[in-house]
Amino acid sequence: MSAANSSLSSTSSPPPQSRAHRSPPSDPSILQPKNKIDHRLTNKDNNTKPPPQPQTIPLTIKVSDSRGGAVPGILHLPANHPSSSSKTAAILLSGAGGGLVGPSSIYLNLGAKLPLLHPNGIPVLRLDYRYPARNKYCVADVLAAMSYLEHEYAIA
Repeated sequence: MSAANSSLSSTSSPPPQSRAHRSPPSDPSILQPKNKIDHRLTNKDNNTKPPPQPQTIPLTIKVSDSRGGAVPGILHLPANHPSSSSKTAAILLSGAGGGLVGPSSIYLNLGAKLPLLHPNGIPVLRLDYRYPARNKYCVADVLAAMSYLEHEYAIA
């Protein structure tokens, strides 16, 4: 029986290749897109032009409560902010651990993109806390930030 098994193993064909091990197609043109699209932003004259960049301003906002102190933040203003009278802003708050970048650093992207969206842009304030996870002080930090935006930038 062992002689029969050895003869079967020597004459058997190799196992079929999996998809990961197959050779590339002989015609490379099938891998290229049929319609090449230019994904760059263009204006009406079909000239490429980068969008106006928002202003990024590091802030330290004074908080008036029993502890006092200041809360750090970063303000992203639309490029045309002085001429736009924005009534809306986004305040991005850190979680219980604190910080200015948010979960998976998403606040960095939102701070860069929201000022570009609306025709007048949406100002964004990324706000940290003086004492993360301590609600009494976190609420005072947010109220101070709202007051700051209202008085300094006329955002109500």
